[in-house]
Amino acid sequence: MEKTMTQTDTQVKEKNKIKAQTETQTESRAEAQENEYVWKNGHPTEEEVLCQSSCMGFFRLFNNLRKQRGIKLEQLVNGVMTRRMLSTIIKGDGYFSRECWEFLMHRMGALTDYFEAIVSRKELEDWREREDICLLVCESPKEARTKLEAYEKAHPKMTSMAKLFCLKIEWLLKKETASPQVLYELACEAVCCTVKEEWQEQLSGLWLAPAELEAILLVSWSLGLLGETEKALFLFHQVWNYPKKKGWEDRMTQLLCPQAALVGMQLYQKLGEFQKAFDIGNSALELLRAQNSQRYAYPLFLSLIDVGEKLKKTNRAPENLQQLKDFRDAFQVVYQENHLPCMRVWQRGSVENCYDVSLVLKRMRLSLEKSQEEICIDENGNEFLQARHLSRIEKGENRPSKENFQLLTKKMGRTLDWIMPILETDSIETLSMRQDMIYLTNMRKWDEVQKILDVLCKKMGTEACQKPRIQQEIQSIRATKLFQTKMIQPKEAQEYCKKALACTFPLEWLSHRELPFLQREEGMIISDIADMYGKMGNIECAENLFQKLYEVYRPQQQFLKVNTPACSVILGGYSQFAGDIARYQKALELDQNNLEHELATYYIVLSGELLYSKAWDYYELDKEEYKDAYRREFICAQRFAEFCNNETLIEFCKQNSKKYLNK
Repeated sequence: MEKTMTQTDTQVKEKNKIKAQTETQTESRAEAQENEYVWKNGHPTEEEVLCQSSCMGFFRLFNNLRKQRGIKLEQLVNGVMTRRMLSTIIKGDGYFSRECWEFLMHRMGALTDYFEAIVSRKELEDWREREDICLLVCESPKEARTKLEAYEKAHPKMTSMAKLFCLKIEWLLKKETASPQVLYELACEAVCCTVKEEWQEQLSGLWLAPAELEAILLVSWSLGLLGETEKALFLFHQVWNYPKKKGWEDRMTQLLCPQAALVGMQLYQKLGEFQKAFDIGNSALELLRAQNSQRYAYPLFLSLIDVGEKLKKTNRAPENLQQLKDFRDAFQVVYQENHLPCMRVWQRGSVENCYDVSLVLKRMRLSLEKSQEEICIDENGNEFLQARHLSRIEKGENRPSKENFQLLTKKMGRTLDWIMPILETDSIETLSMRQDMIYLTNMRKWDEVQKILDVLCKKMGTEACQKPRIQQEIQSIRATKLFQTKMIQPKEAQEYCKKALACTFPLEWLSHRELPFLQREEGMIISDIADMYGKMGNIECAENLFQKLYEVYRPQQQFLKVNTPACSVILGGYSQFAGDIARYQKALELDQNNLEHELATYYIVLSGELLYSKAWDYYELDKEEYKDAYRREFICAQRFAEFCNNETLIEFCKQNSKKYLNK
C-alpha cells in the first residue's frame, strides 16, 4: 500500500508541475502581449481604469483588498482565468460572472454577502441546477446521479470551478462503492481543477477558496480510508488552520469549518482520541451557532452525539450532550415538516443578494407603465435597442450588454450596476462592521448597535456618511432603534423611515400601481413603512403596500426557491400585520412560505421567530384543533432560539411556555 501511495503522490506532483509550467508560459505570453498593447496604445493607469469601469465601486474595493492581503494578480487568478481576461473585465470590455468574482473574493478571504449583484437568468438557472443536486446527494444518490449527468451534458465546456463542483459530487456519490485508491485519485483531480501550484506539502503559501479547500478535505478523507492516517491528519490540520493563518473573519470561516470538523472527527476516532474528536466538532458547532448558520449542523449533531455517547461510557460525558440531542430532534422535525433533507451538501456561496436582470428590467418597466418600444427610445428620440431584443432579455433568453443595461436603467430612473457594495465604500472592513450591526439589530442589542455605528461613522468620516446608501443605513438603524425602544410613536417612526428611503428612492414611486426593482435596504424600509401604517390603523394602505412589496420579490423566490434577506423581512412584517387584524390563516400561509424559503439558505437568523409565529397562528386559529401543531412549533422555536443564542426570543419563549405547553 505504501508503495502504491508513493507512486500516486509522485504522479500527481509531476502532473501538477507540468500543468503549472504550461500555465506560467501561457500567462507570460499573455502578459507580454498585454504590455506591448499598453505600450502602443498608452493605456491609463490601473487606478484610472478602475474609475472608468462599469463596476467602479466593486473593482476599487477588489483591488484595495488584494493589495492589503499582499496577493499578486497572477496568484489570485491562477487556475480560474488569465490575468489578461481579468484586465479586460476591469476595463469594462467583459462580463464578470457571479461564479468567477465570488470565487476570487473567497480566495482573498472575503464574503460576497456584502454585495448585491444583478446577474443573467442563465447563471441563476445553473446555480439552481447545482442546488438540486446538492439536496439529493446524501439521501437520494440515484436521483443526484441522474441530475449530475444531465448537468454535465448541458455544460460540455465547463469552467474550472464548475468542473471542481462536479468532481466533488462524483466523489461523494462513489464514496460507498469505489476503492480508496480511486477516491484518492478523484479527490486529487478535483483539487487540480483550479489549484495549479504544489499543494500537498504546504497550503499557507497559497490563496485558496473554501471550495478548493473542501476538495483537499476529500483528499484527507481518502488518505484516511487508505490507512494513511498520519498523512490524512497532516492535510486536515493544514485545512483546519488555514482560515486563522489567512485572517478570515468568522462569517467566512463558517463556509469551511464544519466540513473540516467532520473529517477531523473521523480521523481522530480512528486513533481512539474521542475527546479530541468531540472538541473539534464542538468548536465548529459553536462557530455555526455564533453565525446563525445551519451549514452541516445536522451531521455535526449526529457525529457529536455519537462521540459523546462513547465518552459517556468512560464517565466523560459532555455537558451539552442532551442539548445536542434536543437540537438534532428539533432540526429533524423542522426539516421533515418543510420537505427538506436532513443530510445535504451546501454550495460554496449564496444567491441571496443576486437579482435576475430580466426580472429587474421588466419590473422597472412595468412600474413606469411603459411599453417595450417606449423604453428603447433615448432622450433624443433615437432607438438604442430593438424592442424585440428587450423582449428576449425580459424573458431571460439574452443578457443585455453593459451599455444597454446602463441606458435602460438610466431611462427608467435608477442607477444600478452589475456588482454593488451594499454601502459606498472601498473597505471590506466597513462592510463587515455594517453586517455586525445588522446581526445585533436582529438580536435587539441596541447599545452594541450604537457603539458600532459610532465607530463606523468616525472611521468613514463626515463626508462619506452623507453618501446616499450610507446615510440611508444610518437613518434606518436610528428609526428602528427609536421605535423598538419605544422612544417614538408609529407616525414619527414612519417619517424617519420615509426620510431614510428618500436617500435612494423617490417617494412618489410608492404610489405607483407596481413598485420598481428594489435594492435590499429599500425593500426593508418600505416594509417598515407598511408596518407603521398598520400600527396607525390604516389597514388598507398597509395591506396594499405589503402586497405590492411581495409582488416585487415573489417571481425570483418562486424561481430560485430561496428568500432574499429583504423578502424574509417583508414576509415577516406582512404576517405580523395579518395576525394583528385577526387574519390568522393568511398569517400562517405567509409564515410557512417564509420559513420554507428561509431554511433553503444557510443563515437561519429568523427561523426561531418564524417557528414561534407559526405556533401563535395555530393557537389563534383553534387552540383545541391545532394543539399538537402549536406545541410542536413552539418547542422547535425554543430550540432554534437556543441554537442561535437569541436571548430575546429565549426569554420570550420562557414567558409564554405555559400558554403553549400546558397539557
